[in-house]
Amino acid sequence: MKLRKLMAGFLAASTALSLAACSTNTTSTSTSTGDSGAANNSTDSSAADNNSTDNSTAGDSTASGDKLTLTVLTHRTDRKDDGTLAEMTKSFEEANNCTVVYQAFTDYATDVPTMMNTTEYGDVLMIPDTVKLEDLSNFFEPLGTYDEMNEKYMWADKKMYDNTVYGIAHLGTIAGGICYNKRIWKEAGITELPKTPEDFIADLKAIEANTDAIPYYTNFANADWTLVQWASLVNSASGSKSYETDILTSQRDLFVPGDAYYEVYKLMFDIFKDPTLHEEDPATSDWEGCKKAINDGKIATMVMGSWAVSQFKEAGENPDDIGYMPAPFSVNGKQYAESTSDYCLGINKNRSDEIKELGKKYITWFVEESGFAQKEGSVCALRGSEMPDYLTDFADCEFFVTDTAPDGLVGVWDAINNDSEVGTWQGDAANFKIQIAEAAFAGEGEDKFESIIADANAKWNATRDANEDLKAYLAAN
Repeated sequence: MKLRKLMAGFLAASTALSLAACSTNTTSTSTSTGDSGAANNSTDSSAADNNSTDNSTAGDSTASGDKLTLTVLTHRTDRKDDGTLAEMTKSFEEANNCTVVYQAFTDYATDVPTMMNTTEYGDVLMIPDTVKLEDLSNFFEPLGTYDEMNEKYMWADKKMYDNTVYGIAHLGTIAGGICYNKRIWKEAGITELPKTPEDFIADLKAIEANTDAIPYYTNFANADWTLVQWASLVNSASGSKSYETDILTSQRDLFVPGDAYYEVYKLMFDIFKDPTLHEEDPATSDWEGCKKAINDGKIATMVMGSWAVSQFKEAGENPDDIGYMPAPFSVNGKQYAESTSDYCLGINKNRSDEIKELGKKYITWFVEESGFAQKEGSVCALRGSEMPDYLTDFADCEFFVTDTAPDGLVGVWDAINNDSEVGTWQGDAANFKIQIAEAAFAGEGEDKFESIIADANAKWNATRDANEDLKAYLAAN
């Protein structure tokens, strides 16, 4: 199968090049989203709702010979509530004579960093992206050197500092993709998937004209994380393994016509400004309801990471109708897709040696043996693992893993991104993504779009030019 050969080559190449990274200079997930915790939640479970009746204090170990209790913090409220986590963990509990207690958080990205102001933040947890790389050793137990971990796992450098790895990706995704209902696209008369923004808009118009489906669903009611999904298209749209580093070292604007940031958000603006292409009232969109709607063919298309494919398939009676297509951007006629990681599993450094050792066994088991990534239709971090079948539409794409930021630039992108308040992976009310969406819905024209991105460029450039680490790097190189 062409796809299998292609992906096997991709994995081999990523091993040889040792380029396992989520983003050139950031610690954000592509899932991830910048808020993959919110993105993967499918219920409104209360925070820290245990999956077990065991009320042991997190991390407490009982007398020698008795069972240890391992508390695992997760953003996957859906897989805790439907029993998936508890069921799959039975084999680990039996093999290690222990009890695993899952605590699931609806707002993981906010609640867990708050918990980390104390030493009580579980035993094993998804490392929040708010933890700076240089601060990892203050909170997490070392898992091994980069060389050791990179030989075995993809994206080993995502939670690495000073050549020490503190977290392993619980799963990975193929970024730069769009979820769609294959049946609806076919009924609209579309015979070839789009490769440019113009093609994509034309296809959405064909869906509007020839079917009863909503061509594109914005999910704007949850804009704080749903619009962040568009950020996951940027690296793939650039076709470059060093895109963010290139932006920094060339000192060019963040938004440049013809370049990835500009083109991705211009496409979003163009879709959102046409009320015939999206839901009637984006402000009342429904994340939970849209899952069944796309399965049923009432919705045709959504920008979501590959993590959403399994959720859309499970939401109704038409799993085979759900597809995942490459984002409609090409570089010199070629489409690209970035392989990226989701949250990484780490171990609370404040625990006993017994709990730390059990935590390491849990992480190894979760990644290598639990089958969680495969069941979720995601990419397993263990090198050489089989790729998910739904990537058929990516057969002609060139896959890449983003380069690690060079010495001297590690963390610089994050610093500029945060200090400027541009927030490429954020979704707060003042963010440029929200501004673009609101301007489009209000029917404001191209001038407003240009004004929003010009403001973002100005804030970015002023902060970039004041960054001492970047100045030092440029002076030395």
